[in-house]
Amino acid sequence: MEPRQHVPLSAFCCQNPQCPDVGKRGQGNLAQHSWVDRQTQRIRNLRCRTCKKEFSERKGTPWYQAKLPEATAVALAQHLAEGDGIRKTARLLGTHHETVIRWNRKLGEHGKALHEERVRHVQVKEAQGDELWSFVGKKRGPLRSHRPRR
Repeated sequence: MEPRQHVPLSAFCCQNPQCPDVGKRGQGNLAQHSWVDRQTQRIRNLRCRTCKKEFSERKGTPWYQAKLPEATAVALAQHLAEGDGIRKTARLLGTHHETVIRWNRKLGEHGKALHEERVRHVQVKEAQGDELWSFVGKKRGPLRSHRPRR
């Protein structure tokens, strides 16, 4: 197995809400403290030099404290990004559909937060809305004319 490429520490920020450096990336205040799993050395524990708090490099991401295997979670995200349905994704990956629903919610919330953080001061001069065609089935029969009840 080849060694894992780690994300540079400048991409992370302190996760402690009481820290003055919370949310500030690339401040040089983070250092690797230990490993979450010493055998695999895949996930780092980081320590903030400002507030002295420790946290996993996955804190603040959908992968934090995830029990689903990483390969399955990545495949799940790819299926959802391609527009596959909940039940189809669950069937293809061999997971429960509630797991897919929970991950769909987690990934959506994280995507929204990332968008809010990164997309700033955009002035739209022109927008084009493409059509989305979908079939909406009828749930009821035709409506009857209004008649008094017997």
